[in-house]
Amino acid sequence: MQRTDYSQIAPTYNNRYSVNYLVKLEKELCKLIELNNYKNILEAGCGTGRWISSIEKKRKKIFGLDYSLDMMKIPKSDKSYLNLVNADAVHIPFKNDFFNLIFCVNAIHHFPDKEKFIKESNRTLSNKGMLAVFGVDPHIDKDWYIYDYFDFTYENDLKRFPSLKLLNILLKTEKFTNIEIKVVEEVHNEKVGNSVFSDPFLIKNNCSQLANLSDEEYQKGIEKIKNQINKNPETVFKTSVIFYLVSAKKK
Repeated sequence: MQRTDYSQIAPTYNNRYSVNYLVKLEKELCKLIELNNYKNILEAGCGTGRWISSIEKKRKKIFGLDYSLDMMKIPKSDKSYLNLVNADAVHIPFKNDFFNLIFCVNAIHHFPDKEKFIKESNRTLSNKGMLAVFGVDPHIDKDWYIYDYFDFTYENDLKRFPSLKLLNILLKTEKFTNIEIKVVEEVHNEKVGNSVFSDPFLIKNNCSQLANLSDEEYQKGIEKIKNQINKNPETVFKTSVIFYLVSAKKK
């Protein structure tokens, strides 16, 4: 599996939250923690720390794990309580039964071995601990103009992103219980004509779909968009992204 070079993406990664801060997803995460009184928490694929920072006031023991050092340099240096660890999510460097909650937000598609990540989560979760995977499923939701104008992006995402169905199977294989799949947030917007170029996600290093393309492939997609606008200045560029939560508890 091609790994995204997050050293290129890190400086501008947080620009995506200027478009949508995913407040509903954040509320769902906080609700999980409060309702279950989870105390030892790990975010796998924590990136720039947006999500672990959002739960800092919960006064829990919070750990963040990411394989990209450049992404982990973004959080403020005074947030030492975040306990950031440079490691791979398929090799979680913690002892057995350590965490009450392991979660990841739109990150599991970057893990080279989804099955091993779930096995590692099972190993490091305490009894009745929860694994919570927030993300999208391009296998069922593909209404995004990026897929329409940039060759290979959709095909690549089908390979990278585990489907909801596959996650369910992998969790059952590892004997997780109380498996639940639900929609936590929907993002819908439209850009008309040249306004599409104000979309932060259209910048090459602002999303992994485009960052994984060669410069030639990326420029070809930009030219397709420009040509379409020349043909029809009122062309609508749609984005429809649905975020799901797949949660399960260790038996």
